[in-house]
Amino acid sequence: MYCMMWVVPEPTTKAVAATLTVILVAWLGLDTMWGLMDGWAHMANEAHRATTFEELRAAGEEFGKVLGEDAARAMILAVATLTGRAMGDVAARVKSLPGYRLAGAQWEAQGGAALLAPEMAAETALAQEGALAKAVVAVEAVATSPQGPMAVVMLRKAPGGGGGKVPGSRGATTVMRHRGGNWQVELPNGQRWHLPRGKSVADIPARDKVGDQLQEAVTQAAKEWGPNKLSSEEGAAIQKALEKGKYWLARLLEREARGRYVQRTVKKQFEGIYRFNLNKGVDVIDPSTGTQYEILSGTESNMALHGRRMATELFRMLTY
Repeated sequence: MYCMMWVVPEPTTKAVAATLTVILVAWLGLDTMWGLMDGWAHMANEAHRATTFEELRAAGEEFGKVLGEDAARAMILAVATLTGRAMGDVAARVKSLPGYRLAGAQWEAQGGAALLAPEMAAETALAQEGALAKAVVAVEAVATSPQGPMAVVMLRKAPGGGGGKVPGSRGATTVMRHRGGNWQVELPNGQRWHLPRGKSVADIPARDKVGDQLQEAVTQAAKEWGPNKLSSEEGAAIQKALEKGKYWLARLLEREARGRYVQRTVKKQFEGIYRFNLNKGVDVIDPSTGTQYEILSGTESNMALHGRRMATELFRMLTY
């Protein structure tokens, strides 16, 4: 079930699975974790196409080779550590696992220490803990990148549904903080905004009818999407990736094609009213107010990516 979360749709935002990811990344390393993800994607595709139990067994045996004894042992230990325990008890249990010091050093070497929000380091309950122990109790979601270290660690929401209420901010909740000081918030009405360093929730428009209209169009376009919307070039690229066994690439290409379709559809509907720039910069700008909008998938990893790519821009995130 945990591995499935790597395949559909993205690394999960659930606290338990995110904590499990932190533990496994620390003990196994990012390269191994990405290898497991790719291996699982391969097995999932083979299992989907299987018509006999023998083919299912063959798919499972292939993943077993990728998983290996050490990774399997680490996964079992991590699951056993989390099972039936309150999240507050997990850090102490993790520290008692074999190889904790080495895993903690590996976590810090991969950038884990730098990813915790500054305020986490000041928490008295965690002041004496290492970066790995802090991450275990602090994360809600972990977005990783095969090109580099962990991109962002999201803080777990406090009891009562708040992920850290922003003072004097119409009930806005901080949902993500980036290394550069930029951050993302969610308003009570469900709107999600990216704020650059130096900007506050007070800079967000009190009412955003244009954004609501665009969001409705984005949602509708996403519902209309299907394989029949692929261009011949997109379909050929996906098929080529499948033939080479690059299942993760095929999924990525399909997601990118879906994103382009949604963007094109919305642009066709509103390009006479708003400024569109789908190749670079912010996707949509309302010329009458200067308010900016970005069309993107609703996965946390994609949210994190756009926050890093446009760290200096204030924009509303239109998700599908």
